[in-house]
Amino acid sequence: MVLDLVAVPGRVLHVGTDLETTKAAWTQHRDLQLPWHYFAKETGSLDVEIGDLLVQRCPTTWAELGEVVPDLVERLRPAGAGGDHPADDLSWEEAVEAARRLADHHGLPLRLLTEFEWEHLARGTGDRAYPWGEEFDPTCCNLAEAGVGRTEPVGSRPAGASEHGLLDLAGNVDEWTSSTYAPLPGAHWTVPEVETWSADPHVTRGGSYLHHRDLARSRRRHALYRPWTGGGLRLAADAPRTA
Repeated sequence: MVLDLVAVPGRVLHVGTDLETTKAAWTQHRDLQLPWHYFAKETGSLDVEIGDLLVQRCPTTWAELGEVVPDLVERLRPAGAGGDHPADDLSWEEAVEAARRLADHHGLPLRLLTEFEWEHLARGTGDRAYPWGEEFDPTCCNLAEAGVGRTEPVGSRPAGASEHGLLDLAGNVDEWTSSTYAPLPGAHWTVPEVETWSADPHVTRGGSYLHHRDLARSRRRHALYRPWTGGGLRLAADAPRTA
C-alpha cells in the first residue's frame, strides 16, 4: 500500500498568544465549562524552526497499520471499523513502534510529528484558527458536535482540508506527537509545569470523535486525559533537501 504523502514547506513558526487573546478564546467556549488552565497553556512566546516535511494526508489507517503490526490491529480495532478508518487507541509507545515499522516497510524516515509541526500544518501560512478557516463548522470535522459517535473513514470531510490539503487534522482521532508537554516561555503563572492528571506526558492534537470543538482549534495544546489512554497517529518525514 502506497502512503499518500503531501509536501509541506517549512517556516519559522511563532507559537504562543498574549493573555487577552487567550482569555477571548476561553470566553468563546464558556458553554463547555472548561477550566482556564486548558487555554492558559497557549500563553507565552516561542519561535520554532519548522523544516520542509512530507506528511500523511490523513491519519494512519487500520489497513496501513495491518501491513506491519497485524497483531496490534487484531487486538485494538473495534467491530465495525473498516480498514479505511483511522487507527485509534494506541499507546504512545505503540504509536512510536508503529511509526518505526512503517518507516522500515516503506523505506522512508517516517516518524511522529512534533507538537509544533502539527500546529504549523493546522494554522497554515494564514494562521487559521481552525485547519479549514476562521469559524468552527461541525460539518468539517468528526467531533462530538457532529454526533457520529465513532470514527469514520479518513478523508470523509473534504471541507475540513487544511491549506496544504491535509484532512482530519481536527476530529476523528486524537493524534499523538513526539513532544512532551512543557509550558511556553513566559507563560501565565497559572499554567502548570506538569499535567499530573494526563494519561501520558506526550502531547496530542486535534481531538477525537468524542471531544468537543475546543480541541479543533489550531493552537489548542492538550494531552490524553482519562478515560482516554490511546490515540491515533499521522506520520511525517523530513523532506529531502534540494540543491
